[in-house]
Amino acid sequence: MKQNGHSAAEISISAFCQQPVVKAMFCLTIGIASLPLPQPVMAAEAVSQQKHTLTINAGSLDQALRAFGTQTGILISVNAALTNNLTSQGLKGEYTVTEAFNLLLAGTGLAPTRKDGSQTYTLQKIPAEKLEKHSSQSLPEVNVVSTRENAWGPIDGYVARKSASASKMDTNLKETPQIVSVIGAEQIRDQAISSVTEAVRYSAGVRAWDYATTDDDIAVRGFYLTGTGLYRDGMRLIHNGFMSNIEPYGMEKLEVVHGPASVLYGQAAPGGLLNAVTKRPRADMRNEVGIELGSFGRKQAKLDVGGQLDQDGHVLARLTVLQRESGTQWKYQDNDRLYIAPSLTFQNESTRLTLLAQYQQDDLGFVIPYYRHTPTGKSKDNININGPHSGHKKESASFGYLFEHDFNETFSVRHNLRYLDGSNDRREMRNRGLRADGRSVTRLAMYRPDSEQTWVVDNQVEARFNTGSISHKTIIGLDYYRSKLNLPIYSLNGAVAPLDLLTPGYEVPDWGNNFLSDDTRAENLQIGYYLQDQIHFGKHWVLSLGARYDNADTDSLYRVRANANAPLTTTRHQRSDHDLTGRIGLIYLADNGLAPYISYNTSFQPPISTTTTVDYYGNVFEPEKGKQLELGLRYMPDGAPYSITAAVYELTKTNVRTISPLDSRREVQTGEVRSRGFELEGAANLGSGYSMLGSYTFIDTEIIKSNQPWEVGSAFAAAPRHVASIWGKYQQGSFSAGLGVRHVGTALGALPLEGIETPKNDRYTLLDAMAAYDFSHHWRLAVNASNLTDKEYLTQCNNVRGTGEFCILGYGRDIRASVTYVW
Repeated sequence: MKQNGHSAAEISISAFCQQPVVKAMFCLTIGIASLPLPQPVMAAEAVSQQKHTLTINAGSLDQALRAFGTQTGILISVNAALTNNLTSQGLKGEYTVTEAFNLLLAGTGLAPTRKDGSQTYTLQKIPAEKLEKHSSQSLPEVNVVSTRENAWGPIDGYVARKSASASKMDTNLKETPQIVSVIGAEQIRDQAISSVTEAVRYSAGVRAWDYATTDDDIAVRGFYLTGTGLYRDGMRLIHNGFMSNIEPYGMEKLEVVHGPASVLYGQAAPGGLLNAVTKRPRADMRNEVGIELGSFGRKQAKLDVGGQLDQDGHVLARLTVLQRESGTQWKYQDNDRLYIAPSLTFQNESTRLTLLAQYQQDDLGFVIPYYRHTPTGKSKDNININGPHSGHKKESASFGYLFEHDFNETFSVRHNLRYLDGSNDRREMRNRGLRADGRSVTRLAMYRPDSEQTWVVDNQVEARFNTGSISHKTIIGLDYYRSKLNLPIYSLNGAVAPLDLLTPGYEVPDWGNNFLSDDTRAENLQIGYYLQDQIHFGKHWVLSLGARYDNADTDSLYRVRANANAPLTTTRHQRSDHDLTGRIGLIYLADNGLAPYISYNTSFQPPISTTTTVDYYGNVFEPEKGKQLELGLRYMPDGAPYSITAAVYELTKTNVRTISPLDSRREVQTGEVRSRGFELEGAANLGSGYSMLGSYTFIDTEIIKSNQPWEVGSAFAAAPRHVASIWGKYQQGSFSAGLGVRHVGTALGALPLEGIETPKNDRYTLLDAMAAYDFSHHWRLAVNASNLTDKEYLTQCNNVRGTGEFCILGYGRDIRASVTYVW
């Protein structure tokens, strides 16, 4: 209805915009989104008679069909055996679905058949006697496999359009009121990614340690995730951050949710979370086996095979295996891994059950700050404070399942479960400060045989329904998390020999000559109830509402003694925390592909297996609380081979511990910290063989309140204000090449100390490169280089026990060459 030449929607928007500044900013982006922007790709609903602007590179027919399905939204069903070894000339321009099929399938001997007026097509082989007549006669159907992207499946190239990590539903990223960074299988392959820390290098707002391999801890918006922020298939993975690592080769993709996510996951750091999506059996998957050789004696073999086990495609299987033996740039530090992950799927039209199992062994290391300039020279580059016969030897086994059933078009249920049993045999030495000679350090040795057993269950009911003209996509869930930790520390009897930083002579301690000095046994339990509703109203609006109530219990038994002859002193701490967290987000979906949004999220994080549960006054420590306001804008036209996301945010954490002004040995919860910034990231398949990833981060972190006056006003440690990266790939025929640039600005290496200048990490710019050649449709030869120029830079610079500044040398040049056979 029009009023004075304006629609009711325009009038309501105008009224909304006559509000305070934050609303004004949101309305400005809506105004921009309403403009008829010029764009090279503008695809609407997937209707076969409509023209679609398509850009599909020449190459294998499988890749061309995946891109075609993604850009048009249609489903393409095919027996993988029909497309094996076939290529397509690709296409660029405006075509109907029929015209595009004719060009993509030219010379392949295949033809499409549309199923019952739907947007699902099957590919069938044209009989020889019909090829010259270009007959469209239908043949008996072949096995059906959908190639359209979903939140738990592969993505086409670098551009992801769907994710479940921020909603636990199959949701378009354009309808998600938070930034979600997605690292897909093609990026993992192209950049030879072998760890979580390598995977997030080109993502905005995410920082990983620039050294070591022992854990997957990353910081999002300045807050480290530790054990509460690592998830796999939407279920929390570990409690102890050192217990297990995620193997990227076993993942379909890695997704980082920016900002508080307690509304769906419960207790968590306010920065966000990382969710790894496990590879699952697929009928159309391509099998592969390969080897990789590289720097520091790297030798790696991999295998990923599977497909359907019966004619109807009701039973699918997959086996993913990786084994690696490798050193690192640090002496006596290995990076070995054995990863075995079988999976089995049983499915029909309405039900799907996937069984997942995994066994993993790791022999990794832990880098201790050691590097410094001494009066007689600088530290030896490859020195390792730990020395020989030390490090982390991990072993873990897990099993579980992912179950889903569609009752009808309205209701679906999902029931997911996983059990993990892990151990980490830790032999560590720590730098305890510079000695009087100015060139050697005192060391402390510890033996720590950690173990953890974890159960996770997540139950969900999803409903899709309408109330009048308003449509709902609602999820109701209950999840259960339980972990048992055994974290003993055995101190060695007798002193450990100091280590000379210039000419280290490694003396192996007697690891067996020890005594139990600390022993923590903790049981953690969390039960959460959550509700989320994604509401579409009007033509352009999406409102996301979510709430969750958690009950988190911790029961810790702590024993300690000062020496082998002293008795163990036992303390038990039990605590129960309850909290209600939530999210509200509003998105405007413009016709031209722009999607501005505004959201507000909260989080909570109780103390984790702590040995001190009361403050100076005897009050029980409360959970740390997080709250975030985010204003963002996506540009993601339907079917377009690119996406761009930008956001500004302010994130505050309260109930932060700080030293009591009355007793420096005790703490109180009067601290407060804040992170605010700007994030920009994009991905594109640009056509003519070009693909690109890019990101920029500006982050302003500050300690707002602290009882240590020298801390107030300081930035967080290891949180550079400016980080930028860009990765480009060019593919022409069988040849492809990639080049990446990563810039990280300077940052404080540690929090300030009284009367001591705070050390800073270096500012640096690194180059990465890739060259690959695919030949005979089966073989792929690739060479990757990280830090191509072998740039030297210092990180984690801090003042160890006030004896002097120590740092760690960041990752140097790492070259890897691989050969893969695909069929």
